[in-house]
Amino acid sequence: MPDFEAPGRYLRENFDREDRLAVVLIHRETERVEQKLATAEQIASPKFQAHLRAANANGSDVFISMNTIRPEAVGRTKADVDVIRHLYLDVDSGGREAVDRILNDSRMPNPHHVLETSPDRHQIIWQVENFDKAQAEEMLRNLAAAHGADAAATDCSRVLRLPGFRNCKYEQPHYVRDVHDAPSQTVYGPDDFPRYAIERQVVHHAAKLPAKTGRGKSQSERDFAYALRHLERGDDPNVIESAIATFRRYDKRNPDDYARRTVLNARVRLAGRETVGVVAVSEAREQSGMER
Repeated sequence: MPDFEAPGRYLRENFDREDRLAVVLIHRETERVEQKLATAEQIASPKFQAHLRAANANGSDVFISMNTIRPEAVGRTKADVDVIRHLYLDVDSGGREAVDRILNDSRMPNPHHVLETSPDRHQIIWQVENFDKAQAEEMLRNLAAAHGADAAATDCSRVLRLPGFRNCKYEQPHYVRDVHDAPSQTVYGPDDFPRYAIERQVVHHAAKLPAKTGRGKSQSERDFAYALRHLERGDDPNVIESAIATFRRYDKRNPDDYARRTVLNARVRLAGRETVGVVAVSEAREQSGMER
């Protein structure tokens, strides 16, 4: 049975009332993306929650930004992030045992939340202060490498699932829930986290993967086609970028940059098509005039 009070409670526990956040809805089957920017107070309101609940019931996953968005921003890029409110680890392998190893590490501070986002997958969340964006991302990369967490989920513009809503990836209802029994009451600073002596390794995937064979499209080609299709129907480029970055967060080292480049290339392609179309119409008119 879902806890309908969980989303509002989570928002009030983790954000100030006037914190501006991004809510992202991604429909699992149609890939339709909806992004809205609003204050934590507005998102926690009954009217906003009813909208999210209806979207979730109709197959849309619900995500929330973990750091605040600048008042004048219209998107959710790294440049749009205002204040770092959280650090987080995406533990997508090893199940509860992997989470317990992190919780039992004496060097690690006690988290505020451990979200079970799907069977055997968890997100660990700490409330923080006095981090700038570069500090936060460097710390996340170090922690992820030390604890075997998802290295792609280390960008400060990340959105995570909102507790109390169903994960639409599964036929059997699975509601995101907090499974941490002893949440911290402390807001942590940079000196409260360990700095592990781990050499960062950059893997050049393109050099290691075998040449593509067969006629199937690569995921990058599908991402490009997705961007082109949604641009053609007039969707907001920022929302398209958010959708691609969210879907590629597990296999791209910098999913936000990848998404920006994909959408930019699609816009260039679309602009070229429009230019060709204008030239073709102009030539047709000239030819028509000549024939007359």
